[in-house]
Amino acid sequence: MIKQHPLILLTPIKSDHLEKLKIILKKINDELKDAVQHGTETAFNKVTTLHYGRWVILSEDSFRPEDNASLPVPYRLIFSTNFDGDQDFHLTELSTVLAKNIDEVYECCDGYPEPNDRTPESRKNYLKQWGLKTSAFFNGAPGRSLPQIKQEKKLRDYIWQFLSKNNWKGMSAVEIHKAIRKEIDSKSEFEWSKQKAELPKVYWLIPLAILGVVLLITLFITGIIYKNYLLLVPFIILVAPVLYIRVFHELRDKYKPTKLSEVPDKLVERLVEDEDLFPQNQFTQVAVMKPGLVRLLNFKMWMLRTRLLATYVFVKGKLLNIPTIHFARWVLFDNNKHVLFFSNFDGNWQQYLGDFIDQSGWGLTGIFSNTKNFPPTRFMITGGAYDEAHFLAWSRSTQVPTQVWYSPYKDLSIKNINNNTKIRNELRDNLNEEEAQLFLKRIA
Repeated sequence: MIKQHPLILLTPIKSDHLEKLKIILKKINDELKDAVQHGTETAFNKVTTLHYGRWVILSEDSFRPEDNASLPVPYRLIFSTNFDGDQDFHLTELSTVLAKNIDEVYECCDGYPEPNDRTPESRKNYLKQWGLKTSAFFNGAPGRSLPQIKQEKKLRDYIWQFLSKNNWKGMSAVEIHKAIRKEIDSKSEFEWSKQKAELPKVYWLIPLAILGVVLLITLFITGIIYKNYLLLVPFIILVAPVLYIRVFHELRDKYKPTKLSEVPDKLVERLVEDEDLFPQNQFTQVAVMKPGLVRLLNFKMWMLRTRLLATYVFVKGKLLNIPTIHFARWVLFDNNKHVLFFSNFDGNWQQYLGDFIDQSGWGLTGIFSNTKNFPPTRFMITGGAYDEAHFLAWSRSTQVPTQVWYSPYKDLSIKNINNNTKIRNELRDNLNEEEAQLFLKRIA
């Protein structure tokens, strides 16, 4: 089972090359759109480790003026990918297969090698120096490599065609299942399907144990510091921080919730341009952290919980019952002053955020209540994202246009990807009638 990982680079842009860079990125994005619409391929499709990729230009305009007035930022380029396996191999592939695109884009950035010095190794070394650490990462189909996703889609499509071309009247689901397996076994191109795909298992005890150890260590350290108040240590650890945030932050929070009418029309129009062109969409968000150590520690604790749950619990295609997310990540940067959120998802923007509110409003509130102008919260859990009108307005106001977005399977939902793996595995099982009927439903 090959693991998937996030890559994110943040690179300074030469001030006199900004307009040139915008033109280059638009050309790349237009080529990618045309390729999907006409069923053709680009160099991106030849990168065997690349699930998703995007380039985003980050500037002062990327932040709400009132949020970031005291923290001016230079023009920078974000490059983000979700990839299979080893990062060094992934960067080598990018630096070789996408050499032309990498050269065009990064010669607009500070310190890129001169033309005569450009090699796969020099490109890779240049990219590596701009890496950022991801705070938390979610994968909707863990362990599914790009080649595996393509193979399993081909298998499902072939079975669908086989079923469509034959008359199955009077046959039971078990008999149809056996006929499908016999047909697949006769095709050498599906020899790989005889080996079942390994799927991740849910391990509730691991995150609970890790969080328990963190709590015990914290209790021990706090007990040493406050040894004369041992009976109060649990209160200090569990209750005092929540009360502190409620009393000294939430009740005194002067940030005004955003109304949708206050989001600039120009920004909304630019964002809508790139939405709903395919069954999948992308979301890029940049928010400004509220000042203070308590807010930072609260955010990092939420990131720890998210990392643990995404790694050991939410491994079956759903993030807190949300079944539409392919990949998502949170990234703290600029010395913990800013936070990035990236997502690749199925369906439209409003439905996606609506699912988050319905299924994980408390989680969104816990994380993003630590950023400026988020709707008012109570004890870090209620309010916030549940104030739907203000939450949607805040989401739009902190969303950033994505200049280039690539997906190698824009026609596949995360449910499709996980179902296709189940079809592959169940093809080799001896199913009873009920199980065989469910198998056939997966193909429909």
